Amino acid sequence: MTERRPGQWPVVTPIELPEPDEQGEQHLALTKAQAAWVMPLESIRVHLSEQPSIASIRTTERRLKAEIGNLADEAVRQLKKAG
Repeated sequence: MTERRPGQWPVVTPIELPEPDEQGEQHLALTKAQAAWVMPLESIRVHLSEQPSIASIRTTERRLKAEIGNLADEAVRQLKKAG
């Protein structure tokens, strides 16, 4: 057995990391924006697919729509309050 732990192994050929540039930052911002949109939708899709019947899918849909409406109303109130 060696005295090294995983993560401490010597790197045989280190890679050179590119310098951050404007295009890379724009790509990162776009990726974050896409993730912020796709991840909640995927979560909702999975939740709906776990429902046992058509009726429960539609009930869940109505609940989610109502909750999203409540979130939008709160966001509007906060925006109006801010200025």
